[in-house]
Amino acid sequence: MRLNKRLHAFNEKRAALLDEMEALDPAELVARPLAGRWSILEIIEHLVIAERMVLQGLPEPSRLVERERRLKHRFLYLIVMFVLKYGIRVQVPSPAMVPRGARSLREVRRLWDENQEWLRGYIGSLDRRGFRRAVFEHPVAGPLSVEQTVRMDQVHLNTHIRQIRRLQRLLI
Repeated sequence: MRLNKRLHAFNEKRAALLDEMEALDPAELVARPLAGRWSILEIIEHLVIAERMVLQGLPEPSRLVERERRLKHRFLYLIVMFVLKYGIRVQVPSPAMVPRGARSLREVRRLWDENQEWLRGYIGSLDRRGFRRAVFEHPVAGPLSVEQTVRMDQVHLNTHIRQIRRLQRLLI
């Protein structure tokens, strides 16, 4: 799948999730049916702040620096993708990715929209070679290309949608 199609599919799924969450009772968004676990809103906030962290805080694209990607990074990327795809519980890879729980769904949506608008603009400015430049950084997988970042974003979203569905079943 071409990168723009992949990003479009991601954004459709993201928008559907956010629209569905807006229709919930606000108490459901912040409920914690499992002690020590995140609420639905915190899960969504985590998705947003983790994405923004990997995107290096949405800098002016000319300030992005290509990073060296070694063989170990390729293996670490595959491991992170495996963990995400199969929903293996692990600690959040960076304290900066832990939700604060103080943002509203409206604010989280606005931030996520900003992330995605920036990413679409960045992708639109690239030539084919630029898609493979490792300018993003994951705290475990290391340097990532825009292609890898979008793939990881999709798998990360799917992982947390499954987590949200489990929470919703507990709230019934």
